[in-house]
Amino acid sequence: MATDITSIRLPSKDAAMLEHFVEKGEFKSKSEFIRYAVKKTINEMILREFHESMSEDMTEGDIENVHKEIKKIRRDLWDEYAKHLS
Repeated sequence: MATDITSIRLPSKDAAMLEHFVEKGEFKSKSEFIRYAVKKTINEMILREFHESMSEDMTEGDIENVHKEIKKIRRDLWDEYAKHLS
């Protein structure tokens, strides 16, 4: 998997919280925390775009089924991501 290096500027308070979670063992490194946060945000934005683009002529049942499928896909993606972290 190819990766890009990106520098970010964080307010001191946010940087301290990031460091806190790394020191606490929630994440192995700052980079891991940032990758997690970026993936989570991208996923949420994709879901929001999808929700906004759903057709108005879908039934409630159709929408419920789509939501269930999305939740399953999200769970599977995060499970796969967690395997790579261990």
